[in-house]
Amino acid sequence: MPADSLRILLTEGTSLSARQTLYALGGLHTIDVIDPNPLCQCRFSRFVRRWRKSPHFAKDPSDFLHFLADLIQREKYDVILPTHEQVYLLSKFREEVGLASNIALPTFDALKQVQDKAGFTRTLEKLELPLPDTTIATTEEELRHNWSYPFYLKLSHSTAGMGVFHITDEEELEHRIELLKAAGQLDGNTEILVQQPAKGNQSTVQAVFDYGKLVALHMFDARQLGVGGMSAARTGAHHPVVEQHVERLGSHLDWHGAMFLDYFYDYETEQPEYIECNPRVGETVNAWLSGNNLPEQLVRVSLGEHPEPLPPSKVGVRTQSFFMILLTIAYNGGTRWELLKEIVQFRLRRGMYADSQDELTRLSDDYWSIIPLWGIAAQLLAWPRLSRKIVADTIENYALPESAIQAMEALDPAAFGKLFTPPT
Repeated sequence: MPADSLRILLTEGTSLSARQTLYALGGLHTIDVIDPNPLCQCRFSRFVRRWRKSPHFAKDPSDFLHFLADLIQREKYDVILPTHEQVYLLSKFREEVGLASNIALPTFDALKQVQDKAGFTRTLEKLELPLPDTTIATTEEELRHNWSYPFYLKLSHSTAGMGVFHITDEEELEHRIELLKAAGQLDGNTEILVQQPAKGNQSTVQAVFDYGKLVALHMFDARQLGVGGMSAARTGAHHPVVEQHVERLGSHLDWHGAMFLDYFYDYETEQPEYIECNPRVGETVNAWLSGNNLPEQLVRVSLGEHPEPLPPSKVGVRTQSFFMILLTIAYNGGTRWELLKEIVQFRLRRGMYADSQDELTRLSDDYWSIIPLWGIAAQLLAWPRLSRKIVADTIENYALPESAIQAMEALDPAAFGKLFTPPT
């Protein structure tokens, strides 16, 4: 390890975001991971010193905070790095957690303006930033409207695209309304978006802010989508107008820490339409291979160093997540033969794999990374339909349902202040 190596704690080890963070930080720092799942994929990495079983942050937020406070006190971590939805809980307690270790988080008020889709829509409208035509509904009567089909019906709170539904006609809308009624989500309080399809290519911009100042930026275009509409293959890109918009958003919110925005970019008009914001750094291997180490810049911000902005990242770097592509094929009903054909394409570097690097399975960097890939591949080849359970279990491990948000908001920071004490 370098002389200035730090002790860093990742707040979960299941997500692709956490796994990809390891490549950016693993050779530079000592990393521990906490997660409820003993088989979380970050355990299978030479970059992880230690995994510890933690309470589930959404199911048991109070227990999670007690566990985290005790662990920080014992291990004296230099930086706490939230890699997924734990940002919401820790943002509410950022002053308390910040007493015990270094962490870069937005204020809870700023977070609430972008965390859910309805709040993000209102923020975009306030800043006059572009988005698809969007209506927010809360009742059955408001959803029964003469919409222009097709459109997307989106739950305001959802993770990994599991609350996004493509509605193609009135019959499908009626079916979805009945399901929402049965789930108690048409109660006049739960916000549901009706959003017209955005124009252009699906893209993502990742950013790191130092109290409203943009200090790192990377963009990529999606080449193929995976489960939940996430990017499974990417090409590094740069859209200057998006950089301007992100700077405006971060400055308006005085954002501190990381965020990424999903949007569609129309190359003919050179205009974006933003659809979602996430208060974390996201999957960063494409940025890392493009010359910008976003997690390391986030670490520097966490330490209070006020780093200079990184130079523009390289455009055109192609990456993919073969792990996710296989899972998506099975999830969408693919057969064993289709899975085997994709494995052959991957091994021969054909099609989308030509001149492209894998984001998760990187044997030259981390030889243990082969274990999650072939473990999942073996299960899918034996039983492709198992993909549904794999996806559901994975998302449940880091998802933030609306019920959990309500429970977290009810917690009183004063009750936890004495848990987090300055390091001695």
